[in-house]
Amino acid sequence: MTTPKKPQPRGKRRTAGRPDQRHSVGADRIVEAALELLKHASPDKLTVVEVAAQARVDPALVRYYFGDKKGVLHAAAKRLLDQVQDRGQALLAGEGTFEQRVRHRLEALIKALQDHPRFMQLVINEVYAVDGDSAPDDVKDLQMVADRGLALTRALLGGRGETRVREVDARYLHIAILGLCTFFMEARPLLRVLFGPGYEEEGATTAYIDFAATLLTQGLLRPTGGAQA
Repeated sequence: MTTPKKPQPRGKRRTAGRPDQRHSVGADRIVEAALELLKHASPDKLTVVEVAAQARVDPALVRYYFGDKKGVLHAAAKRLLDQVQDRGQALLAGEGTFEQRVRHRLEALIKALQDHPRFMQLVINEVYAVDGDSAPDDVKDLQMVADRGLALTRALLGGRGETRVREVDARYLHIAILGLCTFFMEARPLLRVLFGPGYEEEGATTAYIDFAATLLTQGLLRPTGGAQA
């Protein structure tokens, strides 16, 4: 008589969406996949399924890490801000005149906007949109972003022993630098009309950075000799 085989014990069933330890995919890969898609897609059109396909994972894994699409977009916005602020900090730590340092700050922001055309739309919707009903973590994220950005502007004003910098409110300067860069990128259709058939985007961007850096430098530095304006 043949002894019936004992049923083999089943593996412990995983919670839906939880990554298998043998084939674990980190949240970073999903965020990078979302950022790649956002170079060409509007945040409101992006779906969890598309992000999962780009990352080559099951949509359940995206939901496991981030909950829903808003969680993915929030993480993507924070990643972009961290990258821009890290780059800005590295540039300000280098050598250069005050004007060169201003130029570096402008270049870093405009490069981020070129690489990610929906950068500000994403950040405004997912990080800056905080009100009295926002979750504590969202308020904390915005405070951290604001503090890091403001620290960069204060470092720009106070670095390298430059004694001719006027006393200005770094908070307003921070907003002004953001506005100078973001509106320039949004206004490209207007630039094409203003400059006509001879408009060339790369040359116009370089010329604008030169213009904005000179404008800020002349406004922020006292004339040589310490004369007060």
